[in-house]
Amino acid sequence: MVMNQKTLERITEDTKVWMPTLDIVPPIYSSDIPNFREWVNWSGWKGYAQDHTAHDFAAYLTKYGKVVLGLPKETPVRAVADGVIRQISNGLAGNGVPYACFMNIEHGRKGSGLSTAYHHVDPLVQDGQEVKKGDVVATLYKDEGNVEGKLVHLHFEMRNAWNVKDRIMNPATIFPQIDTYRAVPQGNPNFRILGLEKQPEIYIANFKKLLVDNS
Repeated sequence: MVMNQKTLERITEDTKVWMPTLDIVPPIYSSDIPNFREWVNWSGWKGYAQDHTAHDFAAYLTKYGKVVLGLPKETPVRAVADGVIRQISNGLAGNGVPYACFMNIEHGRKGSGLSTAYHHVDPLVQDGQEVKKGDVVATLYKDEGNVEGKLVHLHFEMRNAWNVKDRIMNPATIFPQIDTYRAVPQGNPNFRILGLEKQPEIYIANFKKLLVDNS
């Protein structure tokens, strides 16, 4: 989505809710993905649902009319707005797998709860570090090898301030371009894409076979 810069609002200490009119950028730039044409809204889970409060940047249409499941390894992940790194997990508290890594960025007033979260990444920053809109803060994580592994993608969350009733935002309401094409059914690698008469071939990036857990 392209907006006139004059219409964009800077995030301040009084900002409590994510809105399309804010001066923000998507966490992944399509220009960082070779042969990218359009995003496909497809999730290894069931899309935006109560038990999956995020958007998965996981699939896209190429300029050649194919659909790719999984993004290129080490795709840059960017801060959507100015903020402070408040939490980084290396996954060791769980199963010790780097795929479990995540990081949060707090925006606006300290302690307000206005934040974004980035999962399945290799962080390039540290707790407490200040970042600017568009800064590369991480890269996407890929399992070793190329035979079997988990989907290389970004699980991205947006949360409003603590005192706002509906804390969880659907990122597609803020970045409508990530919902241009929707896969049906969600949570299944065998899908059709709404809005396309001719259904494209589907390819899996990075691996020959995907593991089940692509949350």
